[in-house]
Amino acid sequence: MDKALRILETLGRETGDLGLVGLSRHLAIEKSTLHRLLGTLEARGFVRRDPLSLRYSLGIRMLELGTAVTARSALGRAAAPVLDRLAVRSRQTVNLAVLDGEEILYVAKRESPDPLRLTVEVGRRLPGHCTALGKAMLAFRPAAEVRRLFGRRKRLRRFTPNTITDPRELLEHLDEIRRAGVAVDREELVLGLRCLAAPVLDFTGYAVAGISISAPATTLGDERVAELRSMLTEAVAEVSKALGGPVDPRRAAR
Repeated sequence: MDKALRILETLGRETGDLGLVGLSRHLAIEKSTLHRLLGTLEARGFVRRDPLSLRYSLGIRMLELGTAVTARSALGRAAAPVLDRLAVRSRQTVNLAVLDGEEILYVAKRESPDPLRLTVEVGRRLPGHCTALGKAMLAFRPAAEVRRLFGRRKRLRRFTPNTITDPRELLEHLDEIRRAGVAVDREELVLGLRCLAAPVLDFTGYAVAGISISAPATTLGDERVAELRSMLTEAVAEVSKALGGPVDPRRAAR
């Protein structure tokens, strides 16, 4: 059981698929044992093997379980109707994510009704330092936690010319977000993609999740961001209130 859980945890953390040899080396599990375990997990839908590359990734069963957990949680119950309304009002793709260390994990989404839209699959992980969702949540996490994640780093991974790679600059940027209450991704992860996000706070006053509105940069200019900001802050305020948190993150205790 422990080995099977380690396999799932490893596949969940990795951004790319892994082959049998790579998994065996990473987990220090003999290939024969690992192959047997992967076969069992694949048969139950927890793991998927690409028929061409023969590499492994998490299967649809993991997505189903993750979606069920989110839907039944207090966060999922509070956020679901809010996400529905926000997607209709904004006519853009709306996402709900949580923070896991330096990464964000997408747990729910509502697609834009427009044909020209950008979306990320539920269950996908992305770096927090260059996404609006990640920055919004990091800005409203305990300062000691954020310093532990980034304070001793020399450089952060660059994805586009707009990515913040200096940890000190990132920490200063998080201070700005804390004062503003919202974060903006200015094509920092993917050129052509912009995103506006705000934190969902619980009774502790810290971020437990984030909600974002994402769209192609051509349709999400500064004026449009200003229009969507009030919709987004209303949405996160409603979810935060349901969780016992402050409705205005700028007034949250630090």
